[in-house]
Parts: sequence; structure tokens; C-alpha cells
Amino acid sequence: MNEEIKSVLKVIANWMAAPLFLAFWLADLIYIPSLKWPFLALRLTIVPVCWAAKYFIEKEQASAKSQWIACAYAFFVALPINIMIVMIPDVTTGYYAGLNLVALGALSFIPFSLQFFAITTAAIYVPYFATVLIKAHTTAEYFGVLLNSFFIVGSITICFLIRFFNEKLRVREINSRLALKAEIANRDHVIKSKTDEAVRLNTLSTQFSPQVVQAIREGKVDLEKGVRRAQICAIFVDIVGSTERVVRLDQAKVDLVLARFMDTVVSIFLKYDLTIDKFQGDGILAFANDPIRYGDFVQRTCLAAIEVREALRQDREFYLLNWKKEMQIRIGISAGYANVGFYGNKKFFRSYTAIGAPLPFASRLTNLAQPNQILVDSDIAQTLETEGYSLNSIGERVIKGFEEDQHIIFELHQAPANRAEAKPNAETCPHCVDSILYLDTNAQGHFVMKCRQCGYEPGSVAAAS
Repeated sequence: MNEEIKSVLKVIANWMAAPLFLAFWLADLIYIPSLKWPFLALRLTIVPVCWAAKYFIEKEQASAKSQWIACAYAFFVALPINIMIVMIPDVTTGYYAGLNLVALGALSFIPFSLQFFAITTAAIYVPYFATVLIKAHTTAEYFGVLLNSFFIVGSITICFLIRFFNEKLRVREINSRLALKAEIANRDHVIKSKTDEAVRLNTLSTQFSPQVVQAIREGKVDLEKGVRRAQICAIFVDIVGSTERVVRLDQAKVDLVLARFMDTVVSIFLKYDLTIDKFQGDGILAFANDPIRYGDFVQRTCLAAIEVREALRQDREFYLLNWKKEMQIRIGISAGYANVGFYGNKKFFRSYTAIGAPLPFASRLTNLAQPNQILVDSDIAQTLETEGYSLNSIGERVIKGFEEDQHIIFELHQAPANRAEAKPNAETCPHCVDSILYLDTNAQGHFVMKCRQCGYEPGSVAAAS
């Protein structure tokens, strides 16, 4: 109730009362021209009255005190009119109609309790009746006061009826809100559980491939079993000369290019079941062979690197138009053991990540690479050479942070034809090029595989058509 009083009073004390009050000065010019300046001064008192009402009601929290403020506001708005009536010689003056307007504004719109309705009515009209009854002397004057009283009682009756119906509507609205709140509360548990699951799976879908997310949902893969030791293959992709481009280009162009680049790289990584570890500026760090193990995890990582380079080459026209030069990247790949699992605090931030030598080593290889060059460590090169991958040694290099060991680095050129044509496990969209299907929810809240670009769902009516 307190909030309703405050809302109504702010409105009628802002743009309703002052303009209306001052507009009636035109009537003063016609009917009481001799008192036009004193009456204007009285009417201008509405400005400080409105300001004071808004000031005090803004700070008030108690309903009873808010009603007192509203009642005082009605009294001080009516007071200049009562003073005018005192100054007018005619006892039966029609200026009492101004009091009726004040009553209609205050008693009809402000949700007073019955007690404050009566108090406010008295505050508006008692000064009027005290004045005219003292000034009246003849029968005609008393009759005029009686006639005016008839219209005053009619105005009060109308205000009371409006208040009665408004109160019924207000109670009905409150009951409806309570019923709606109770219904929502009854559904909260189901909605929360379903939402939590959907949000969790949607979050995981930005880090894991769709088939991994599906396996997590079906309970085949448990991510909560703690950090564990795993053999992984790490890959780091970085843009060549990005700082210089960011300085030269418009921010909108930079955002557009980086969004396109990230989408290309992440989509290809997820297609080969690589886990997205983190974004480092405009670089992307990922690793293979966890949480799902593959015997060919090294080959998967290398195939993803080659496909990323080729996809950016095929998108050359877009980058020339927006990046103002070819999109060139450096890629480093390294294999080894790392601790893998969720790190961080559930309350603040948790990330499924890997900590171990392969990740910084892949990053160091990226620093050594030339534009569009893919560098791999000797262990990976040994594995790939037996399967016909095209590599060549670039010699021994000193790797920062790994100076104690000798490192012979290899450049990866291309995969053998039979591996390059092999299809990854991810299901792709038949309508969108290189778009893999992600685990999502449909309109009925069921989990489905869906294309995020066109909304395609295998088995749906839209898909069948």
C-alpha cells in the first residue's frame, strides 16, 4: 500500500496538480480581475507544496506516515482556494468547485484507508464551511451555501464509490499476484533442476564436442571424479601480427574478424573431439584424449591443425576484405602427461583444464613457428612419420623453460590422403558447411542434437522436408 501511495502522489504532485492549478488563473482574470495578482501568488504556492510532498514521500517507508503526508498535501493544495473564498465578497461563489477538483484528485486516486479518507475530506472542506457559515447573513446566502453543499456531498460520494471499486480491484490484483507467486513457487524445483542441467550442458558444449557432452549427460563420462593423470596432445593456435592489426583497424572490423576466427578454430577442434582449454588473447589452447580416450589422439590433433590452416586459407577473401591482409597463424603441438580435471572453486569459477608440460611446450613451439607453420615435437613426429605424414626437421632449438633437454623440432606439412579424407566422429549439418551438431534443447525442453546456425535437428519435420 505504501508503494501505491508513493507512486500516485509522485504523479499528481508532478505533472497533474501544478499545470491544472495555474490554468485556473485564467478564470481569475475573468471573474475577479481586481484580485488577479494576489490570487496568482496564492496559486503559485502549489509549486513548493508539490516539491515538499515529493521530497517527504520519497523517504517514507511506513504506510501510515505516507497517508499523513498525502493528507497534508491535499490540505495545503486546498488551502489557497479556501483563502481565495475568504477574500471573495460573494459567499455563494463558485470557487468551491476548486475544492471538489482537489477532492477528486486526492480521494479518488490515493489509496487512503477509511480513516484517512475521512480526515482528508475534513482537511479539504472544513475551512470552507467555517468561512461561508461565518460570512453568511441572509436567507439567500444560506440557501446558496446549501446548494453548494449538495454538489460537495455529491463529489465526496463519487470519490467514495471510486475508492470502493478501486479497493476491490486492488485486492483482486493482490490475490492474483499471490496465487501466481504460489504457482511459480510450486514449479521452482522442477524448473531449477531442468535449467541447471541445461545450463551445465550448454556450458560444457563450449568446451567439449557434442558427442562428449552427450556421453556426460548419459553418465558414460564422469567429470567429477577429480583431477587425474592423463596422456594428452596439446595444441596452441595464435594469430600472426594481431597487435599491429588491432591498432590499425576499426574496432568493429577487429571484433568481426576475431569472432570469425574463433568460430572456425573452435568448430574444427570440437569436430575432432579436442577439449577447449582456454583463450589466451587471440590464441586458443586445446588438448586431445580427455575426457574421452582415443588411440589416435595425436593424429586427431594434427588433422585439426591442418584443417584449421586450410579453412583460414579458403576464407582468404573475407580476411583480405576485413583484416586487410591474409590471416596467418602459428601452431604448436606437443604430447605428454598432464594433470586433467576441474580446477577452481564451485562458488566462483571452475574450469576443466590440464596442467602439465605439453601445454606450455605447445605455446613455446608457437613462438618459434613462422607464419602458417605447424611445429611438433620429436615424439609426435616419430608417430606421424610411420603413418605417412609429410614432415621435415627444422633442427635443434632451445625451448624457454625446457633448456635442460635437447629438442629437435619438426614442421608438419600435410596428412596422408587416407587420413585427410577420414571423417571425424562429430555429426555435421547437411545444410551448413563445416557446422557440427551441438547438444541443445528443443521447444518441448527435450535434449536434441541441433545446428546452431540454421536450427536443423535430425529426425525433425523441418529436417525431413
